[in-house]
Amino acid sequence: TEFVTILQNGDAARAHEWYGLMLALVAFGAFTKSAQFPAHIWLPGAMSAPTPASAYLHSATMVKAGIYLMARMNPTLGFTEEWFWTLTIFGGITMVIGAYLGLKQNDLKALLAYSTISQLGILMMLIGQDIPEAYKALVVGIVAHALYKSALFLVAGIIDHETGTRDVRRLGGLRKVMPFTFVAGTLAALSMAGLPPMFGFLAKETLLVMTTNLLSSDIAFGFIPVRLLMYLIRTFIVLAGALMLAQSGVLIWETFMGKPKDKAIHGHEAPPLMWLAPMVPAVLSLLFAILPGPKEEATLLAGAAGAAFGGKVKVNTTLFHGLTVELALSLVAISLGFVIFYYRHRVREIQNRILPNLTFNTLYRWVLDGIDQLAFWATRLQQGKLRTYLVIMLSATAVIVVGMWATEPQLSLAGIQNITLDFPGELRFLRVFTLVTIVGASLASVVLRRDFSAILAFGSAGLATALYFILEPAPDVALVQIVVDILSVVILILTLTRLPRIQRRRAQELVDTGRRNLSENRTVWRDAAIALVFGAIITVITFTNLIDRPRESLVSDEYASRAKTETGATDIVGAIVVDFRALDTLIEITVFSVAGIGISTLLYHAARKHGDTVTQDDPFLVKLKLKTFGIGGQRLSAFVRVSVYVTLPLAMVLAATHMMYGHDKPGDGFTAGVIISLAAALWYVVFGYEESRRRLPWLKPSRLIAAGVLLAIATGTVAAFGTGSFLGNIDFTADWSFMPKGFHISTAFLLEVSICLAVLGSAAHMLNTLGHPQEQVE
Repeated sequence: TEFVTILQNGDAARAHEWYGLMLALVAFGAFTKSAQFPAHIWLPGAMSAPTPASAYLHSATMVKAGIYLMARMNPTLGFTEEWFWTLTIFGGITMVIGAYLGLKQNDLKALLAYSTISQLGILMMLIGQDIPEAYKALVVGIVAHALYKSALFLVAGIIDHETGTRDVRRLGGLRKVMPFTFVAGTLAALSMAGLPPMFGFLAKETLLVMTTNLLSSDIAFGFIPVRLLMYLIRTFIVLAGALMLAQSGVLIWETFMGKPKDKAIHGHEAPPLMWLAPMVPAVLSLLFAILPGPKEEATLLAGAAGAAFGGKVKVNTTLFHGLTVELALSLVAISLGFVIFYYRHRVREIQNRILPNLTFNTLYRWVLDGIDQLAFWATRLQQGKLRTYLVIMLSATAVIVVGMWATEPQLSLAGIQNITLDFPGELRFLRVFTLVTIVGASLASVVLRRDFSAILAFGSAGLATALYFILEPAPDVALVQIVVDILSVVILILTLTRLPRIQRRRAQELVDTGRRNLSENRTVWRDAAIALVFGAIITVITFTNLIDRPRESLVSDEYASRAKTETGATDIVGAIVVDFRALDTLIEITVFSVAGIGISTLLYHAARKHGDTVTQDDPFLVKLKLKTFGIGGQRLSAFVRVSVYVTLPLAMVLAATHMMYGHDKPGDGFTAGVIISLAAALWYVVFGYEESRRRLPWLKPSRLIAAGVLLAIATGTVAAFGTGSFLGNIDFTADWSFMPKGFHISTAFLLEVSICLAVLGSAAHMLNTLGHPQEQVE
């Protein structure tokens, strides 16, 4: 993804079997960005932007991004027949279409927009050639176009601002009332027309020189003779130049010359700072051409041309080179342009009568209509129902897996007899009991009637899974499973309080009806079938991995050998989380933080919009004052309150231990953050929302998240300076003898603290918002 590497491997890219696909995709993106045929139709629509934005968009930077990309990629993807034909054909068509359609326009900005399209086609066509003269014409053309087009768009904006219209059919005679704007517009239009002594004339000359030098090109042009191709390109360039001159004449003559066409239009000169803006690039278009340019100017342009060409390109900005073929062709273009301008009304009438629809706007509207139809059908599926999403995702996964296995069956269950459930050791009965508990609790979460009971069964399955991890043994994974499982149960129970009681009763009635009519309930049988098929697939995949994969891990030994020596960690999981894959951890806590903020923001605005409160539809809870006194609505006994007072400090001490010794023992910043969050949730249960907020003023979720993420980034930056690697390991207390055994203030410890802060803030956001969505917490 770095240009340095890309540009050094051009031969490999061009020889690759996917070269055609690479070229097609890069060209597609660049063509649409730079308004190449047939994607040229978007650019005139952008003329509705404010004038400074239009000047920036059309002349300087935005539409040039595709030009820049293709020029930059030329040393890697260029110098092939595919490159030449793609850029020459599309660029040439764009050049002619832009010049042709521009002459039809009555809006000043539309006229300028189509002339920009024509110039962009010229630039794209130049990039497709393999001769240095083409890249000289490229850089000179970019400078000329930037100068005159920025000036003309600003002039069009001034006219619109001072007269109230940009329609040339209503304008005229403005040179008397807007003399400075007239001078700026005329200079820029002369450069756009390619007339001497403007810089635009030099750009046109270098363009025509390129066509002469095409004869020396090494590219084989297939079935078209080289000389015929040169004549075709040269002819279209001359024709486009003539049309551009006619457009320039229409712009200046119909706007500033003659008499006003609409008596209701009264123009006056703009303030000096306004007309000075287009005057500067317009005058530069003249000065750059008639004055000998500084050496640095030619060096700058030659450097840009050479970078695009991939070799040395000589550039000079001398206006006249004597009597040459190129000068003769310029005179032909100028003469033909004046003829078209003189007969402009007849030509425009013929354009509108014979080829009134030479645009792709109709096709564009058809495409938009098709997108609307696709959107209609997409919204039939994307309707916000989780059950539907799960059915689609699980079914699609099952079809893909079964389909791939059917086409390339690699599954062999021959070794399944080697798998035994005879667990060794005295804990075999506990292992079997754990597996039975997992299956039973999972089944109970499906068949239990009450939501609360189903959530508790779900939590039991998670805790049983954690127990199985402990027996494996995998204490780090088990610890995370325990705290996440408890937090999930708390969040799910709080979520139940957000569901309106009427809606829950209605859902329960539907469930009961479905159970009574099980034989007729197609939805239940469909869901059961999908669940069984997907479960069978997971079972087969699990057995396949147990049978076929190598029993020796390919990475465990490497992590084990490097953990102690490179990070000072005796706990390999801790070293992986905060050292070897520390950047992954930073991204994960950022995602977790965004999830907490997202839940808070969405529920807060939804609650405000719908008037949702804790006591909205239950008068009993109003009497119990739930917000003040916690669950149950009454002050609890001193025994319960004292236990809460003790729990939070103990949770903080336990969390601190996890962070301090996570490098050597099971535990980390994530479990630390969840442990403190659960202790804070107990405060909310006992003391209520408002009282807990008053007694725990430090629990500000957004600030905790910000502190955690910023601390992680700062730690990584410091480590980058010290080790050369972002979030590399540095022990700041390596020489401190008074530190507790096994504890070090290091980048790993600081990252654990940042994880704890971010997780605590995000979990607190979830708990606060699910309990009281109508109040947004800092």
